[in-house]
Amino acid sequence: MDDVRFRAMHALRVKGMSSPAVAARIVSLPEPEVADRFAALQSEGLVRHRSGGRVEGWSLTKDGKAAHGALLAEAVDEVDRTALEQAYERFLPLNGEFKAVCHAWQTRGDDATPNDHADPAHDAAVVERLADVDARVGGVLDDLGAAVDRMGAYRARLGAALARVRAGERSAFTAPLQDSYHDIWMELHQDLILSLGRTRDATDEG
Repeated sequence: MDDVRFRAMHALRVKGMSSPAVAARIVSLPEPEVADRFAALQSEGLVRHRSGGRVEGWSLTKDGKAAHGALLAEAVDEVDRTALEQAYERFLPLNGEFKAVCHAWQTRGDDATPNDHADPAHDAAVVERLADVDARVGGVLDDLGAAVDRMGAYRARLGAALARVRAGERSAFTAPLQDSYHDIWMELHQDLILSLGRTRDATDEG
C-alpha cells in the first residue's frame, strides 16, 4: 500500500477540510509531500479544493471517501486494532474530563456565565487541570504511537498546544481553527473512531 497516499487521504477524512500544512501535522508527513499528493488525488477525482470563500481547503469527494475506506481497512491489521481498542477504552473517560475542563475555561459559576478571564487564579487552576489530563492521555498516546506509527504525532502536538496555553496564549486552549488543544483533541477522537470503524454515538462521548 502507498502509505503517503493513505495518510494524505486519512488526514482529510479526519479533518473534513484541511490545508496541506494541517494535514501534514495530523499524519506526520512533510507538507510538500502532502501538497503534491493532494494535487495527484485531485486529478483522480478523489479530492477537491475549495477557494475564494469564507472556508478554503482540500476535502475528499464521495469517491475519495470510498477509496479511503478501502485503504483504511487494509492499513489496520489485527495488531493495530487491538492497540486502537485498548487506547480507546482508556481515552473515553479522559474525554469526559477534558470536556469538563473546557467548560470550566469557557464559563464561570452555576449559571455558566462566560469566562472573561479576569481572574488569573481561576484560569491558572483550569490550566493545571488541563495539564493533568494531558499527562494521562500522554501515557495512552505513548503506547498507541509505539504500535500504530501514524498516531504518534498527537502526543507532541497536544504537548505543544499546552505549552502555548501556559505561555498565555488563550486561543491555544479551545479556539477553533487555531491548532488549539481542543482542535487537536477532536482530531484524535475522530481518528480513533474512524480507525476502529465505529459509527459515532452517545457511547463515544465519555
